[in-house]
Order: sequence, then structure tokens, then C-alpha cells
Amino acid sequence: MSWKVLDMTHKTSDGFVIETTSAYEKTDGAGYSRRVFKTEFTESTTDFIPYEDLTEELVIGWVKDSLGSELVSETEALVDAESKAMKEAIENPITQDGKPWESDEIIALY
Repeated sequence: MSWKVLDMTHKTSDGFVIETTSAYEKTDGAGYSRRVFKTEFTESTTDFIPYEDLTEELVIGWVKDSLGSELVSETEALVDAESKAMKEAIENPITQDGKPWESDEIIALY
């Protein structure tokens, strides 16, 4: 499970980041879930850091601050639960298609 920056838009004049696309995602065996967020920043939103000095961890911190701790916690819990439920559904299906008198084997008819 992790937060990731998928893309960023910045001003070419000074490198100021004006928008990010980020995601929280989790893979649990066969289970997977993800939530994507677009976050906009204004020059009063963050302290300016030169574009070339940015790290993914720093930008994820901005995104989490913008979303707020409650939404971050809710998102992480939801994604974790969805990936676990998907894994369970894939590994232990409650329904299955097919007919008992047909098998997956190819039978040669002569």
C-alpha cells in the first residue's frame, strides 16, 4: 500500500506546482484497490521550494495536508478493505459458471 504522485503540473516561469494527480493504492495478492485525487495549489498554499528540489515524499505530504487527516484515514481504510475483499472473492468465489457434465478437457470424437 502506498501513496504515489501520478502527475504534476507546474509553471514554466518558476516551477511552482499548481496541480497534482496522486493515488493511494494497495495490492494484496490478487486483490487491488485505488483512489485517485486531483489537488490544486495556490501560491499561498505552500512554502515555495524550487521544482528541482521536490521529492515525491514532500509532494505527498502536501497532498495529505490538503486532503486532511480524516479523509486520508478514510481513504486508506477503504482501499485496504476493498483490496482485501477482492482478494477473498477471487481466492474463495461464492459462485461459479459451468455445467457438471462438461469438463475443460477436449474430447476427441471419432
